[in-house]
Amino acid sequence: MPAATELPARSDVVVIGAGITGLSAALHLARAGREVVVLDRGDVWGEASGANAGTLSLQVKHPHVMELMEMSLDLWQQEAAFSDWEVTQTGGLRVALSSREVDMLRTSVALQRSRGFDVEFLEGRALADHAPWLGGEVLAASACPRDAHSTPLSVGPRLMTSATDAGARLVGHAGVRAIDSGDGCRLATPAGTIRCDILVIAAGAWSGQVAAMLGVRLPLMVDVNMLTITEPAPPVLDRVVTHIGGVLTLKQYSNGTCMIGGGWQGRGSLESGEKDIDHVRLLHNLTFASRVVPALRSLGIQRCWSGFESVAPDALPVLGRLPGHRHVLIATGARGGYSLGPALGRAVAELVTTGTASVPAESFDPARLLS
Repeated sequence: MPAATELPARSDVVVIGAGITGLSAALHLARAGREVVVLDRGDVWGEASGANAGTLSLQVKHPHVMELMEMSLDLWQQEAAFSDWEVTQTGGLRVALSSREVDMLRTSVALQRSRGFDVEFLEGRALADHAPWLGGEVLAASACPRDAHSTPLSVGPRLMTSATDAGARLVGHAGVRAIDSGDGCRLATPAGTIRCDILVIAAGAWSGQVAAMLGVRLPLMVDVNMLTITEPAPPVLDRVVTHIGGVLTLKQYSNGTCMIGGGWQGRGSLESGEKDIDHVRLLHNLTFASRVVPALRSLGIQRCWSGFESVAPDALPVLGRLPGHRHVLIATGARGGYSLGPALGRAVAELVTTGTASVPAESFDPARLLS
């Protein structure tokens, strides 16, 4: 579904950012009857969301966002049924390769189970029976049946179609150059000027730059995450695999290709616009992946790339009204923001339409970053 090419003079709501959070917000706003326009600096779905690994894991999330992640998984699955998003609930394994990591994993499982989440600790014969394809260096794993994965290149066009069918307008190559905020907002873009009653900043890695146009300096950081896709292969692994230390994500798609990631950092910055591969770190990522799933060693690599991800200093979402601007809201900043995107989008849409989010959002208030 191509983005609209014309920018209207005004809209009830303007959303800056056409990734998973921005498009999800637009979808829920449009379904609620709001007139909504989505602006993006480049192609719609052309940056971080489109370059993501697609992991949707509950058990890897910070305890403070697990309720939000449960909502997000519900939304991923609802939209998959409603709009044919490619989402596969395989379940997931979070692995440990040392005695220290096993202790960390036990602690994590105990905490998650105490909060009512369905996570199981596995080791020894139980682990070998559960996942015989894991390498001998894997000493233990936690299993979560809710873990899933998606295919970002397929999700994007389907989400764009869902949003436009609901009535949202999508405008690419309309990066915001200036914002005047008073009784509503006035935004200047290369495609023209647009006025709105409410502005939602969901620009991912660029959200800090947008907030700065309104005089709010949010200390957002940017990761340059590297990803690798292998050649197609017979079944290698049948669940999403992550690591207790956060340095691995693995999954195999229906076409046989395997995706390898895990937050290993490439080279580049927002200022330069560059997103390059760091080949030494990439080799470490691939080596670690092959220790966890030895069958990966025989597979050829089809492609490697990197993408930006916005991260707050505490790695939690930044969700709520922008300090000093009652007409402006923001939704960004969480590590693993792609998986949380549907819930963040719905939550910020709820804040626009009702003033209250259906999940507790007080701890995600942007004001915490300015204190």
